[in-house]
Amino acid sequence: MLWLLLIGLLLPFAMKATSIFTYSDSPFLSNNLQSVRAQKILQQHFNIDESEYLYVLINSTYNQSLQEIYSNIYLLSNSTVITPYTYYKTLEQQYLNYVSSNESLMNITNEIYNQYLNLIKLKFFLISNFQYFEYQLNVTYWLPLHNFSVNICPNYKANFDKVNGTLLQRARYAGYLTFHDPYLLYFSFNNYTNYSLAFEFLLKFNNYSDIMYKIAKFNNTLSLELIKLKNFDLMYNNITNISSFHKDGFWLFIIKVPSNESLTSVEEFIQKLNNAYVVGHLAYYAQSAYYTQKDIENIDIATIILVTLLLIILIRSIIPILILVSSAAAGLVLAYGLLYIETFFGYKIYYISGLVVPPIVFGLAVDYGILFIYRYFEELNKGNSDSLKTSFRNSTKAILISGLSITVGFLSFVFSPSELLRNIGISLVTSSVSALLPSVFLTYCLLSIISYKYLSFPRRSMPNINDIRQKYLYKLAQFSVKRNKAIVIFMILSIIILSIYFPMIHTNVSISEIIPSYASSLKGTKILENIYNYSTDYIILSGNKANNYTLIYNLTKTLIDQGNLVYGPLSFGNKIILNNTKLFNSFHKDNYTLLIVYVKYPVFQQGAINITSNLIKEGYLVGGANAQRIDIVDNTVNDYFTFTLPLTIVMIIIYLFIILGSIILPIRLSLTIGLSSLFGVFSLSLFYHSLYWLSPLIIFALLFSLGIDYDMFIVIRLFEEVKSNDIDKAIILSVEKTGLVVTACGLILSGAFFSLMLSNIRFLQEIGFGVGISIFFDTFIVRPILVPAIISILKKYNFWPFKPRKLLIE
Repeated sequence: MLWLLLIGLLLPFAMKATSIFTYSDSPFLSNNLQSVRAQKILQQHFNIDESEYLYVLINSTYNQSLQEIYSNIYLLSNSTVITPYTYYKTLEQQYLNYVSSNESLMNITNEIYNQYLNLIKLKFFLISNFQYFEYQLNVTYWLPLHNFSVNICPNYKANFDKVNGTLLQRARYAGYLTFHDPYLLYFSFNNYTNYSLAFEFLLKFNNYSDIMYKIAKFNNTLSLELIKLKNFDLMYNNITNISSFHKDGFWLFIIKVPSNESLTSVEEFIQKLNNAYVVGHLAYYAQSAYYTQKDIENIDIATIILVTLLLIILIRSIIPILILVSSAAAGLVLAYGLLYIETFFGYKIYYISGLVVPPIVFGLAVDYGILFIYRYFEELNKGNSDSLKTSFRNSTKAILISGLSITVGFLSFVFSPSELLRNIGISLVTSSVSALLPSVFLTYCLLSIISYKYLSFPRRSMPNINDIRQKYLYKLAQFSVKRNKAIVIFMILSIIILSIYFPMIHTNVSISEIIPSYASSLKGTKILENIYNYSTDYIILSGNKANNYTLIYNLTKTLIDQGNLVYGPLSFGNKIILNNTKLFNSFHKDNYTLLIVYVKYPVFQQGAINITSNLIKEGYLVGGANAQRIDIVDNTVNDYFTFTLPLTIVMIIIYLFIILGSIILPIRLSLTIGLSSLFGVFSLSLFYHSLYWLSPLIIFALLFSLGIDYDMFIVIRLFEEVKSNDIDKAIILSVEKTGLVVTACGLILSGAFFSLMLSNIRFLQEIGFGVGISIFFDTFIVRPILVPAIISILKKYNFWPFKPRKLLIE
């Protein structure tokens, strides 16, 4: 009743847990990371906040596209839509500020200089009021071909009548005189109704010297001074390369949202849009969340089905299987319920932390339950009148030692300097404890209320704990003891070879690893690559700007030569501008100099990561999404392999030394688990070639805790057998008598992880395959072959510095 009450209370929380997973890495950035320091400087000194941008590509007309966005924008809180018009308005102000302070242009006469500025302003006005430009085109080129008697723009009719030339020349000149708009001179009777072409013409137009020649020709005021404008035309062309908002039928709109925008809201916004793709930092994470949530349901069902099928094959009785599955299900409710409650105290469930819960809980709970039930069958077959209590007392010893060992291994994560590893550690500890409690106590409760007579159903007799696997394991352990030296030498060589190979394994941070290949955001990325450079790095230099002049120039030139756009004290887009005091001062504040780099690759793509990573390695302070991604990856991987993994090994060795009284056994355990982990990563790299950056880390993290289980089953039995047998005979019998449990548990735990391969997300497939193959290798190669060989060689030194004694837990 207490178990039912506990499950009933936690079930509502457990059902909500997966819906509040955190997918972004940003919440786990430590304050000591360089990208975090850069962001603080950007906020305090340059007023650049942590807002995120969504890039919406819609295959429709401009007005329909805008209507589509505004009809769904309510889904995003505090959002701002940046249309091509508003973007150009900003660009206009930036460009005019530069032009108005340029010394070279000041040498041109005021009349031409003002005309040049007016043309730029007119262009931006027409972009922002494009319907008016459509009206001008219709008046200029429709009236001469159709009906002047229609009372449309009488001024145009008067101007048309007083000019000479061909029909096209008269139409163009009349339009220019009527509207004072020289951009009309570039159209004709054949194309004036193509409004997409007209808008694109305005967006891309940059030849102001040519348009001023046309004006001067009409007015007979040609001047050589206009030649000086050509350099500025070229410069403007360079600046506006970034500003293509319409290409291949797609309109681009940018939406500014808070950095903490709900991923659920972002995904709902994505789903609501028609004929559209949404790309960007938050869009990627939102799609990852969406597809992961869909996969979780399928994976959980697949895990239950697969584990149940394996139990049917191994046990072949319905009631014990139902007991095991019920205990595992209770453990899953307990784990997710506790994680949800922990969020009330500020804990954020990182999606990796949440995704490893089902296979860990199901695997461990069934493992422990099998050990308990097998021992119960053993006592029943002996005719023990108090079978349940005896099996509970004997199996609990091994289960608690193993379970606490796993918990100790996971607990090392909680002490990691990496916030992300600490987050994963809390989830792992919660999972191990949640698996341990019901596998012992709920299983005991269920067995106590179910008569042993029903445990054999539908079989006539009680399941036999002895089968053909015992003979196989006995012979395997016997062979291992006889060939112990050769096997140990092979193991040592394998560890050396795999350790040399491990650093050469290629890893990546590609967003395609956590999103299915058919996700709309990935399809949109390919389209956006040809339209807009949207991956932004912020480079911050400290110190006197004069002293940094050469450094700024060389860095700016290098980035521009690579094909990036740089807005900074010495550049505007991909145009280097020297000796412009106003431009320089605008990017220098409070002893900090800022360079805004529009990287030529999309955010999180390998090209963008490479450029940003090189900047960080060269010692520059870099902010932005790419820099944050690099920092979280490098920091997490470095902290795990230099701090957390060594701490895990030390804590396990100390714990097992206290429990077993031996320092050799836990060291041997660590070496063999290390071999299984290296084998898993090696196999995974052969299968997938390039691995997601977290995959090797997860394999090591899980194996160095879960791998303790089966070794402890063997060692605890060894302590019993060595009392009446020599060490060689004792280890052979230990492998034989625990082999059924070990192989059953290994199959079930590896099967639970292999179920992750049903996911459409490659990263989950990698975890499923990597951890599954590692546990399989550990179960069928390491424990029955390598462990007996090592124990056989070490003889009495296995128990050094003490002789075999009763376990501390007895």
